[in-house]
Amino acid sequence: MIRRATLSLNYVTKLKQSILNNLIDEYLSFMQKCINTLWNHNIFEGSFVPKKYYLHIRTSLTERYKQCAAKQALQNVKSQRKRTKKTKPVICKATLELDQRFAQIKKGNNTFDLWIKISILGGRPIYLPTKRHHHFNSFYNKGWELLKSCRLRRTKQGFFLDVFFEKQLPPIRKLGEMVGLDLGFRKLAVISDGQIVGGTLKQEIERFYRRKKSHLIIKEHINSELKKIDFTRIRVLVIERLRDVKKGRSKKARKYKKKRRNRYTNRLLSHWAYRHACTKLELLCEENRVFLIEVYPYWSSQVCHKCGSRGIRRDEKFVCPACGYKGDADYNAACNIRDRGLSLGVYGPQSSNYFPLVPVVSMEEV
Repeated sequence: MIRRATLSLNYVTKLKQSILNNLIDEYLSFMQKCINTLWNHNIFEGSFVPKKYYLHIRTSLTERYKQCAAKQALQNVKSQRKRTKKTKPVICKATLELDQRFAQIKKGNNTFDLWIKISILGGRPIYLPTKRHHHFNSFYNKGWELLKSCRLRRTKQGFFLDVFFEKQLPPIRKLGEMVGLDLGFRKLAVISDGQIVGGTLKQEIERFYRRKKSHLIIKEHINSELKKIDFTRIRVLVIERLRDVKKGRSKKARKYKKKRRNRYTNRLLSHWAYRHACTKLELLCEENRVFLIEVYPYWSSQVCHKCGSRGIRRDEKFVCPACGYKGDADYNAACNIRDRGLSLGVYGPQSSNYFPLVPVVSMEEV
């Protein structure tokens, strides 16, 4: 398991900033020229770039930096090999993938906790001061191994260094229950065992969506709420395979001329970071050794989990005319998601009354 922590390098002097700018500009220029060369020669495979492909490129980079930039250029080109319509990559972000030959982390004894040793184009290396923070210490002081590779970035906010920690984890949990989790806009997550987190998500979005950094605020709120989930009794977590939720009406909705969402609702939905929530759930399941699977979301909120009949949903309420069940619509959806996970064969075959689906993943590892 690998986790990332970001260190700020904005404590450096103007002279060191200019040195870093020259290094990054020269690195990116060389990498883009390598991409052009590899693209013209149709090279989409391999781990390293032979020297003959970048020998003709004029640059002030050292041989080690050339090898590193050429390898990063190859990774960008390889990202297009499986696409039907290939597009030559263009470097837009100032990101340098470095290893211990170029960047090393040293402990500090003064105001700054850490010093970053960076190799430059010519002359002696420079030392950049930085400080630890809570997120860095949560890995550094708890048995995580600090990897030798790092990532140097330049953004509008300044210079940053991404460091990576690795930890070996025990096998996936064998004891516990299978539960379903329904991600929503009004309530962030409703679990079939009764847990509800992020019950005020919509209110938080309405409160912050007009601010300049609203996406960051909402993502932080999602992170803090999902951490409240109790994984102690959970062995398998089943979630919906959400894709393109915010693209508007589906083909079926257009066929039956269902009402289009208004502008205000679309604006609120644009701040619902459901992809970020899914990614955070994957990380939490990995840390807690819980197996995570996905099922298709079709009709999960409109089918009764008691009898499998088609019901009626009105906002947060669900009513089943067949069996008379009444309850929370999100809880009903979470139970349906759990039952679809059960139908994959973890605890035996599921009743034929439940809505059929095609499984997304195999359960051989469970």
